[in-house]
Amino acid sequence: MTALQNSPHRQRLGGLDTVVIPGTPDGPTVVMLHGYGADAWDLVPLAQVLRVPPGTTWLFPNAPLEVPLGPHMSGRAWFAIDMAALEAAMIRGQHRDLSRDSPPAMEHARESILQMLTEAGANWSRTILAGFSQGAMLATATALQAHRQPLGLVVLSGTVVDEATWLAGAKKHKGLAVFQSHGTRDPLLDVHAARRLHRLFDEAGLITEYHEFVGGHEIPQPILDRLSAWLAAR
Repeated sequence: MTALQNSPHRQRLGGLDTVVIPGTPDGPTVVMLHGYGADAWDLVPLAQVLRVPPGTTWLFPNAPLEVPLGPHMSGRAWFAIDMAALEAAMIRGQHRDLSRDSPPAMEHARESILQMLTEAGANWSRTILAGFSQGAMLATATALQAHRQPLGLVVLSGTVVDEATWLAGAKKHKGLAVFQSHGTRDPLLDVHAARRLHRLFDEAGLITEYHEFVGGHEIPQPILDRLSAWLAAR
């Protein structure tokens, strides 16, 4: 584990409440986007687990939408999900295909992430966009639709959304370094869709390190170890 050089604090950036762990002005930036129903603090512990260069700035934004999770419980989301359809598919032992979906709120969220980075003073060429689940979908959309190439993209238990747009964007980012992982028993997002996303990256000329693990919708320690090595190599 690595000790944090600075304590996390909350800051409003790009219209998003963001947990910031400041680094140095010339250091890299890692943006970590949480999944559906979680919040900005959910992935903050990763800053203590993942090995990154000294001076790295961490940004953990809070998604703009509030979503109910149960009685007197709520979480955050980057864009709305048809939970009834998702749960019905799970009951049938199936997965929803999101490859043709183009959630309107995703574009707004993507613009918010770009504005957050601008207000944080991040150097785009030294920025890694990372996310888990729905956050991974937004990180992918942000990286592939950007006008410039970020330092890297991390897709943890993500899937294909708006495939045609992503493929067109991926072709403009040949050589982009991507780390991708997925559980073979993921009940929410199909591993076959993750493999489809990996093929999209590969065919477009992105440099992808892809890892599957025997598990569900999660980030197990072996994946964190591999991700640490990947981050160090950047």
